[in-house]
Amino acid sequence: MTSSSTHLVERVRELVASGASADERVDALVLRGRLPSADAQMAWLGFADDIPPPFSSLQVYHPALGGDLVTGDVFDATREVVITLGKPATDGCAFFIFQSGIPHYLAQRTVLPRLAIVDFNSIHAFRARGLEVASWDLAQPVPSPESSAGPVDPTRYVRDFVPDREVVTDLNPWMLITPPAVPSPTYQAWEVVAARRLLGGLVSRAWLEDGQVWLQAAATPPIYRIKADDPALPGARSRLTEAATWVFLSGTDIEARHLLFSGELARASRPQQDLVTTLDQALEAAKAAYEAHVQSSSRETLKALADLRKAVIDETQKVAQRAQDLAATLWRDLAVSAAPFILKILGDATKTAGPLISSLFYFAAAIFVGLSFALQWRINSAFFRSQTSSRRSWMRSLYSYISVREREEIAETPIDQAMKNYRETRGVLLVVYAVLIIALVAAGVHTLCDASPSPSSPSGGLAPSPIPSPAKPP
Repeated sequence: MTSSSTHLVERVRELVASGASADERVDALVLRGRLPSADAQMAWLGFADDIPPPFSSLQVYHPALGGDLVTGDVFDATREVVITLGKPATDGCAFFIFQSGIPHYLAQRTVLPRLAIVDFNSIHAFRARGLEVASWDLAQPVPSPESSAGPVDPTRYVRDFVPDREVVTDLNPWMLITPPAVPSPTYQAWEVVAARRLLGGLVSRAWLEDGQVWLQAAATPPIYRIKADDPALPGARSRLTEAATWVFLSGTDIEARHLLFSGELARASRPQQDLVTTLDQALEAAKAAYEAHVQSSSRETLKALADLRKAVIDETQKVAQRAQDLAATLWRDLAVSAAPFILKILGDATKTAGPLISSLFYFAAAIFVGLSFALQWRINSAFFRSQTSSRRSWMRSLYSYISVREREEIAETPIDQAMKNYRETRGVLLVVYAVLIIALVAAGVHTLCDASPSPSSPSGGLAPSPIPSPAKPP
């Protein structure tokens, strides 16, 4: 500590020892009482003129006069003063001089990740998952709190009917990691609040009745009820920490573990049985029930995976079959496309088919081939849409058994690959059909052009020969 801040803390202790009241909050320490001596008054006024770091402000107020004391005011041993000492504001850290203000601070719904106290020794320090309590060395900068894991939020599993909300949104500050070497009043106050917060996150519901907060495990008989401020709670704090760790930090299936523990807590309660024994029996029974639940879920998961693999194989085979059917129709359409050419050859040999009829065959074949491919495309697209909708329905039923990664690897990737192969086949056939249609249309147009008369040729038939003129008589 610096000498000025050390002197200031000594004056604070002196004033409290002389009978002044101390009301300490996160932002300020308010002292109310009489100054013990003229030297004390001079020292306080000197602090007000030159505030020692790390404190932010200091005011010596005289309520009777409605103003501040200043240097030069005569000392009066009967004068009541109010001294307000402003604390530093640091993100994530709360500062206290005395431990007496800690219980009120910890009773809030949320606390900062770090708590620094002047009236605190290193042997009293302790640490929870979301809270570090240590000594406040005024001469050293306060280190930033360690980044904690995500919040342990029990509010979605507990029905809270208390108007001011009994269940907190994060249990991390109340789950002990490193206990103190020697317990302190701060640690004892923390244990009282921690036990209440932990049990509030493990029960089924909380409600207010005649000014008393009750916590209840299980919603149907048997029902276990306990007061939120029951004096037996602090003694069971370690068991509550163990139960909360198992429920909230043992995996992703939090809701099932919370439901099982709450039900087992109600079944384990007995008249005249202490809370520690009840918690031990409830946790042991909940773990056994959860193991049975996991084994049952594993069997269901294996069955779901088998059904999924069978469904995926069927889906990929259907897609492949559609691609094969689409390619098979090409041979039929090739035969139809070849028919006009065969008729043209036969027509040229027998001279029976006119050019107009041949061109109509070409056009009809082009229309047939185009419609055949278009209808097959449309039928397959409708089939795939129906399969996608059906697949989405049975995939939803698997969400509770397998993860997203497993769904992608087992189901979505093979089906997507099959669809990719189908689209590639369809693209190749689209080019082939386009070439066929263009060839048929071009052949039809060419046939019509050959059948139309040339402008330089007569309109039809042979020209009449000229009539010879009669010979003259000799």
